[in-house]
Amino acid sequence: MITQPLLSSFRRYCRFAIPALCIAALNTPVFAQQGADGDASPSVASKVPGIEIAKLSALPKAPASASSRRDCQTLTRLKSEGGKIADAQGWGVTGETRLGSYDVVSFAGKFEAGTSGSCDIDAGNVALFRGRQLVALVYAASHSKQTISNIVTSPVNGGIRILDGDLVPMPVADLRLAGGNAIEVDPLPAEDPICDGRGAAPNVYGQSVRQARKTLIAQGWTPVRSTASDPLAKELRASGIVEVSDCAGTGFAFCSYYYRKGNIELNLTSFGDGDAPTVSDYGAICDRSRWHHR
Repeated sequence: MITQPLLSSFRRYCRFAIPALCIAALNTPVFAQQGADGDASPSVASKVPGIEIAKLSALPKAPASASSRRDCQTLTRLKSEGGKIADAQGWGVTGETRLGSYDVVSFAGKFEAGTSGSCDIDAGNVALFRGRQLVALVYAASHSKQTISNIVTSPVNGGIRILDGDLVPMPVADLRLAGGNAIEVDPLPAEDPICDGRGAAPNVYGQSVRQARKTLIAQGWTPVRSTASDPLAKELRASGIVEVSDCAGTGFAFCSYYYRKGNIELNLTSFGDGDAPTVSDYGAICDRSRWHHR
């Protein structure tokens, strides 16, 4: 049975979570949490609209739709006990990492294969385990359009970045430990440190390239003029985006763009054709000898 200290937060979770998840969990024993050293369970909080976090201690079986994980690439060689538990319950495990004393596992219950090896992922969650013991679950509220697919290391405060479930995934939140015993889901910062803190890249995820380049130029980044000759790059360059480099002619029409500031080169990636492709990622080149040669 569910213990009283956990009951109120679990009820809040069940108002928004996948019905199958709650039905199964309500029939699964859930016990009050104790840390590995005997401390009380952590406090949890989300500051990101559409993404919730709840303290849970038993992971139910995945919904029937999780069988679609065979259509997409999910992890098969699992390292953490939590990842193995999620897999055994039928979920498609998409990521594993560590956060402090926790094993963090991302998994989902619905997958739909797309073009160019992409996958649309829904019914996604991020679980925090201590060994085999589930501690907390991050999930997208059902009233929200937000989705969760995977996790990567965040460049900020040693946390974890949560990605959405779109065909071209982008970060939507940071998961981090706060204070002495708290787990928080935080909004993305306005900028990320790059090159061991020697620079910072502004948060331009999801912006059009035109918006992103205005932000970068305003912060002192200089566009690097390119001479790439593929049709999409030529079209964008003719419209004034002179820093566009190689563009893929198929799939999501990914393009690269280069900017420089001091001893750092920044590489943006966009997807989508037309006049205003969308920024999906960035990378920093910290060694001048490895800069892009136009």
